[in-house]
Amino acid sequence: MLSPRRLVALTLATQAVLIVAAIAGMRYFALTPRWGQPRDVLVGLGAAVALAAVNWWLLRRAPANPVVSGVRKIYAELLAPLFARLGPWAVVIIGLAAGVGEELFFRGLLQPLIGLPAASVVFGLAHVAGREMAGFGVWAALMGALLGGLAMVTGGLLAPVVAHGVYDVLALTYIRRTTVPPAPASEGT
Repeated sequence: MLSPRRLVALTLATQAVLIVAAIAGMRYFALTPRWGQPRDVLVGLGAAVALAAVNWWLLRRAPANPVVSGVRKIYAELLAPLFARLGPWAVVIIGLAAGVGEELFFRGLLQPLIGLPAASVVFGLAHVAGREMAGFGVWAALMGALLGGLAMVTGGLLAPVVAHGVYDVLALTYIRRTTVPPAPASEGT
């Protein structure tokens, strides 16, 4: 298991690679990122809270199905052990770095090139490391579609960056403070 310090370093390195790739890709394809308006911070905060509420519902209350079971299993078996030992500052650093790096790459570079549906699918696939994570990948693709929609509606990256970063901070804080109950045997996981 990675130490909290190594996990933060790995996350920052990964997000730095995404940022460099996004900037290089935007230059190559002559894309100019638009950031939006200051009010988009509030839009992003609202979206983050809504996503966190849906995430809580998926983990605690949603009826069992393959996507819900997959998300619960990944939280309990992978994410909780990986992130539970993080301190509050590490959570903030990881969440905000992911918000900037992933949104710049997926919504700032990919979405203008390949469109919202394809960029959302690629975002979902980027969160999958094997067949057992397929349900989590579907959830990530749906989140990607919402974040991409925010970029389109607001005309910039500020709302999705804020939504993604704050959602990740909320989700990681939830992981740190809560043990996700194991899926009931009837879920077939």
